[in-house]
Amino acid sequence: MLDACRDQPHGGEWGRNWPLVLGGMLGYSCLALQAFLIGPFILPIEREFGWSRAQIMAGLSIMHVAGIAFNAAAGILIDRIGARPVALFGQVLACSGFALLGLATASLTGWALHWLLISAGCALMHSTGWTRVVAAHFDRSRGLAIATVLTGSSLTAALAPVIAGAMIASFDWRTAITAVPLIWLALTFPFSFFLFRSPHAHRQGLGRAAVQAGAAPRGAADDATLAEALRTPVFWCVAFALLSFAAYSLAIAPSLVPMLVEKGIAATEAAKLASILGIAGFVARLSMGHLLDRFATNIVAGASFCMPVAGLVLLFYAGHSLPLLILSIVFVGATLGAEYDVIIYLLTRHFGLRHFGTIFGVILSLGAVGSTIAPVATGWSHDATGGYDQVMMTLAVMMSGCAIGMFAFGGRGRVLEDDRGSHA
Repeated sequence: MLDACRDQPHGGEWGRNWPLVLGGMLGYSCLALQAFLIGPFILPIEREFGWSRAQIMAGLSIMHVAGIAFNAAAGILIDRIGARPVALFGQVLACSGFALLGLATASLTGWALHWLLISAGCALMHSTGWTRVVAAHFDRSRGLAIATVLTGSSLTAALAPVIAGAMIASFDWRTAITAVPLIWLALTFPFSFFLFRSPHAHRQGLGRAAVQAGAAPRGAADDATLAEALRTPVFWCVAFALLSFAAYSLAIAPSLVPMLVEKGIAATEAAKLASILGIAGFVARLSMGHLLDRFATNIVAGASFCMPVAGLVLLFYAGHSLPLLILSIVFVGATLGAEYDVIIYLLTRHFGLRHFGTIFGVILSLGAVGSTIAPVATGWSHDATGGYDQVMMTLAVMMSGCAIGMFAFGGRGRVLEDDRGSHA
């Protein structure tokens, strides 16, 4: 199938497969609720239950502790039974679990159990499934296709905080935290269900299960097993990059509204400013996909990991300057929009698609270590120091290391490099 794709112009790939990409994009948007929706609720939950910031953020950490096991299992499940049923079930489970947070009491145990349910749903509907199927149907425009699917999170980042802030102001936090994920599910699930299907599967000569799973033809030369991938420096470079990015996103995205409030901005206005994350992420994600299809991947990947460093430094020194705060949010949003594109693109190019679910699932499990530590560490650091400065500087150092690693190891991949040299 990949050989057939290589013989087609970009327009041919998009002409056949755009409904698949749209369905994947809207389905993937539900995953981002756990990172971008919780921010506006931190302050009202803190007031009602008297919890510390670290205790509130412990929910995200618990979710990602469970994700260490759930992500690898979900990847194996995708390789075995196909991406579509796994992703669709996860979409329903994650949104439903998030809506149940509206029933939370002052019990931290109950709070943790809610996040375990969300964790299971998010693992099933992670980017693994959506992007694997899309990558199997695109070659020359694979970077842009993957980026378009992942713009679903930018859509969530742009709209969810604003909707949540308005609903909290009009009703209360419990109504808002229940209604927003259910409304989001009702609007996105029909598109995912009807559009996220492999078009013209019979023409490709593949069985339905194989196409749904996003499998490459058996015996494709660029397919690597997990054992083979583990022996490469690229795997470990990408794993560290994902761990660092997960820590960055789970430290900054949920805490951005409280950060802005502490810099003197009203909560409602802070939620509106936070929506810039989604706009910047959308533009950066599509731009990054376009660049990955045309230029040396290590240069594009390394440059993408320089953006969070710039955003963190600006946020650190912005003080109460609104223009600098807006500029820092733009860089942060661009980072949140670009990094997964780079990581997924590198994996598909270096290791192929047949075992992509398993390989990416293992990397997601390693990355979940960063997701686990970051929310509680961020909350604890704030409780101990009264601010987020230490967190921002630590993350800046980590992301600088990722940039160096990407410049060194982020080449196109061992098989397809010759095929795509003309685009470099």
